[in-house]
Amino acid sequence: MKKDKSNYSALKNNLYILKQIHTASPGRIALNLVVIVLKSTSNVLFDVYMLRYVINGIQKGLQFKNIVLFILAIAVYHLFVCIFENYYNETFAPISNQKIYKHIQKKLFSKASSVEISCFENPQFYDKYVKAISEASGRAFNVLDSLGNIVYSLFTISAMSFVVFTIDPILMVFALIPFTVSLVFGKKLNKIRYDYNMEMQEKSRKRDYVRRIFYLADYAKEVRLANINKVMFKKFYESINELKAVIKKHGIKVALLDYLFIASNDIIVYLGAILYASYKTLISKTMLYGDCVVVINSINSVAWSLRSIVDIFIQFQNHSLYIDNLRYFLDYKPSISGNVNGLDTPKDCKLTLKNVSFKYDGQQNYSIKNVSLNINPGEKIALVGHNGAGKSTLVKLIMHLYNATDGEILLNDIPIKEYKLKAYRDLFSVVFQDYKVFSMPVIENILLKDNLTAEERAQAINGIKNAGVYDKIMSLHKQYNTVLTKEFDENGAVLSGGEYQKIAIARVFTKNSPIAILDEPSSALDPLSEYVVYESMMEACKNKAVIFISHRLSSAVLADKVYLMENGEIIESGSHSELLKKGGKYTDMWNKQAEKYHETEAIV
Repeated sequence: MKKDKSNYSALKNNLYILKQIHTASPGRIALNLVVIVLKSTSNVLFDVYMLRYVINGIQKGLQFKNIVLFILAIAVYHLFVCIFENYYNETFAPISNQKIYKHIQKKLFSKASSVEISCFENPQFYDKYVKAISEASGRAFNVLDSLGNIVYSLFTISAMSFVVFTIDPILMVFALIPFTVSLVFGKKLNKIRYDYNMEMQEKSRKRDYVRRIFYLADYAKEVRLANINKVMFKKFYESINELKAVIKKHGIKVALLDYLFIASNDIIVYLGAILYASYKTLISKTMLYGDCVVVINSINSVAWSLRSIVDIFIQFQNHSLYIDNLRYFLDYKPSISGNVNGLDTPKDCKLTLKNVSFKYDGQQNYSIKNVSLNINPGEKIALVGHNGAGKSTLVKLIMHLYNATDGEILLNDIPIKEYKLKAYRDLFSVVFQDYKVFSMPVIENILLKDNLTAEERAQAINGIKNAGVYDKIMSLHKQYNTVLTKEFDENGAVLSGGEYQKIAIARVFTKNSPIAILDEPSSALDPLSEYVVYESMMEACKNKAVIFISHRLSSAVLADKVYLMENGEIIESGSHSELLKKGGKYTDMWNKQAEKYHETEAIV
């Protein structure tokens, strides 16, 4: 995995986001700038030119008709701007926002589904992913706002400065004071704010985790039956204290720098300009009343706009820090590539593992050590052993979810890296120990797709029957079209753990693939139900190779070959009867479970 460093300048990062906006919603940037120009023009006409024209016109004796016509012309223009701006804000922009959100999130989702599993086990990488996915769309809109703000400020400065300068050039000195303060301290303030936000985000995770514990149904039983609530309260208080510490660490610095900006603008600029203009109007009589009012109304706007120019450029720097997280994630090159130009997979599949070893990133010890085995077409093998023996890691290597650290895995004597990744993974139908069900209809949960054909529906229904959950599914209000969970459907079905597990098992029955992998697929089932499911599975998979992992050795009697794993190594292998005759560790495990499996052994 590549090191954490930024390869992008602030300019490149902000242009990158603007490019994403344009790709997702062509015309959004241009129309946004048009609205900004129209709005700023209207504001300047209303706040500066109209006021100056009317008051100076009265002082100079201008005809009332001319004043009225001037006001009406500005009013008509302002009405047009309001209509156009309302259309943009209430219709065009909301639709455009959804397009931009969809475009950016789709890129993130696609990348998340393509990077290797080990990335999500790497805290540094996962931290960047979380920050990217939580910030990406909002940051795009922030960049767009900053672009609009800089155009607005430049236009305001140009229009108002021209008027103020023509009235009295000395007044521009007042306006430049906040600009100078921003140049000196603005970048430092934004860097402090960035660090502030990042630390708050990081510390908020513990607080939000505790919040989830108390409202997610997954934890409801433990919260009520154990003392875990006291532990969670303690963690919650710790997280609040940590957040308070972050606020104390950065809050005073931000407040002092903000005060410096406010004082320079409100006291020096605004009050100074008022005193100067009042003197020129009332004492020296060298400034018209209208000009005096315009100076009082405009000088603060000019000053704030000048300061805003600096602030906005610093904002772009700030945006760039966040965009780095997004680009780091999107530009990451997976170590397991899609290999779209690779080999097509064969129909008959023989898997060979040669001296395969594996260790996780940052770990000193190997999780898999020098494993060699063959899986022939149609062969049934069992991986058994205690928790942490390396069984699940081994099947993830076989499915090419990880790259082996040493050794190689071959499909029909060709390294699996040579095959198209999607085609290779399509060789497997899998049910994991930590299976997941989704908030969608039962039948889509089994096939994991929509727009189903009649043939696919028939296959899924057959899979439900083989998994032993058909009667339960048919008792639901929409049968196999019933949505699982109540996440998005108040009428959704909430099933037992064993019933959910059978739905996950039905996926294996349904998918037409040459190799089935069953990673503890029956952990939520009782021994009798487990044996029935395994018998059905062996019958349904009689033409497939099957790799199954189980703590319950009763399932091992159904395998052609059993591999006993310990500390990442295969320490015994052979058929069930062969291993019993050896009298080794497998025999010891079997005897310890004998009371549960005497009946099963007799059946076999």
